[in-house]
Amino acid sequence: MWFLQTDTLQLLCLICTLFGLASCLAKDRYPKLLRLLPLVELLFLGYVSVGFTVFYVVYILLTWGFVLLLRRVEKGRAVVFGLLCAGCILPLVYSRFSEELALPMYGVALFGMAYNMLKAIDVLYYEYFTGEKADFEVYCNYMLFLPVLTAGPVFRYRDFQKTWARPGILTLDRFTEGVKRIIRGLFSKVVLSAIGVSLLGTLTADTIVWYESLLIPPVSLAILYFDMSGYASVAIGLGSIMGLQVPENFKKPFQCASFTQFWRNWHVTVSDWIREHVFILFRKTKLSKWQGAAVSVMVMVVMGLWHDFTVLYLVDGVILGVFLAIEAIFGLGTVNKRKTPKWNYRMRCFAVFYLFALNSMIFTLTTEQIGQVFRGFVTMTGGLG
Repeated sequence: MWFLQTDTLQLLCLICTLFGLASCLAKDRYPKLLRLLPLVELLFLGYVSVGFTVFYVVYILLTWGFVLLLRRVEKGRAVVFGLLCAGCILPLVYSRFSEELALPMYGVALFGMAYNMLKAIDVLYYEYFTGEKADFEVYCNYMLFLPVLTAGPVFRYRDFQKTWARPGILTLDRFTEGVKRIIRGLFSKVVLSAIGVSLLGTLTADTIVWYESLLIPPVSLAILYFDMSGYASVAIGLGSIMGLQVPENFKKPFQCASFTQFWRNWHVTVSDWIREHVFILFRKTKLSKWQGAAVSVMVMVVMGLWHDFTVLYLVDGVILGVFLAIEAIFGLGTVNKRKTPKWNYRMRCFAVFYLFALNSMIFTLTTEQIGQVFRGFVTMTGGLG
């Protein structure tokens, strides 16, 4: 990933540090100085990829045009709102089907498009549901903010607006904590994730036997966790140095005893974004327990398709949605740690962990390898014998 290439990472750290030092010198004038940040970010992106930079400038201007159009519409506003949200998604859809349909990409790699699409749609939601007007300058900074550009965490516009309006001043403690987060993040993403990939390669090198089937799901989940949480930690550290608070993306998910609690603590900003933006569509309807369960399935289907437009991810979303729906119907979504026996709570945590580990294999293995893992489970009795 370009983000982790030595030259680009050094340059990004330098940019964030310079703006952090500028906050010490400018103090109350620092918010005005931050107006230069979009220009610096565009120059940085131009260094990485001119094609992507041109595309992204066009995308930002186009989606801001969507915002202005939404403001002018009075009749049929809900329909226009839906069409504009769909318009924000089109580049992602195009890029996902470009290889299968032999569509031209003109040498442009749309890295981070899945995340930036969510931000563009969020601004439309912000205007449509709150009635407040977004600011173009804040919008540009929101869309271009480098630490979260390619893989999140996903800011809400309202949250970014708050931290942008009142950025923190760099102190020694803030700088030290930011550097620590960056180092921990890089160690997690580069070192621990690589160890997991190597181990997974060893486990899947030959025909998978039953004991390897038991080990592969946890290793797959570890790879995902180290990769994604590591990136988020780097982004949080860079934001901290600049005085901008980036939201946490992982909140001890493996200590959760239900799927509902797990999803509230795993890839938090994306899962919260999708859940909030789907449920708000039913804000005027009092949902029954069964209807709420159905919406939970819808949320997970959207999550699956957000990752990729394939049948595999669609089915995966349905399966995860069914788990959430069952918990919602039978009131199992919240498990009180204090009122639950320790052994019971730990067993539930392990069950949630392992079931989600099985799900994580779609991100790390081929369909054929996943089939081998499950065949290994089927033959486990024979292997034990």
